[in-house]
Amino acid sequence: MTEETKMATTTPEASAGVSLEQSLRQVPDTYLECRGIWHKWDLVEGMHITEVSEAGHTVERHLQCERCSTLRRDRFLLRQDRWGIQRLEVLHPTYEYPEGYLMAEMRGVDHAKELVRFEQLSRTLGGRAAIKRAAKKAAPKE
Repeated sequence: MTEETKMATTTPEASAGVSLEQSLRQVPDTYLECRGIWHKWDLVEGMHITEVSEAGHTVERHLQCERCSTLRRDRFLLRQDRWGIQRLEVLHPTYEYPEGYLMAEMRGVDHAKELVRFEQLSRTLGGRAAIKRAAKKAAPKE
């Protein structure tokens, strides 16, 4: 196969996939757990008012993942409805991730969680060759 043929058959998606696989191999197990089965949140600071505006009072609650140390700030708007009943409207949460948690290679990837779970399986079984052996062993006998 000539160099031109190799270049023509390698798509940007394929080369990005190789880069992503290499990056996933470098991610610590704790980060994979959080990416694969969600964070394990501990309450760090209970609900408290952080800001006052014409729209209402901004309320926050802070949580931290016990595995990876990601900090999550749940945000709410304390307001009164037209009947005078107070309620907390959910606003978007914000996150502060530890160094190395975010992966630029994951941006725009389809099925990112599936890739993370595959990497977890690979580590659990001892590599990609072990996955093939386990799949072959599990296949029904003819």
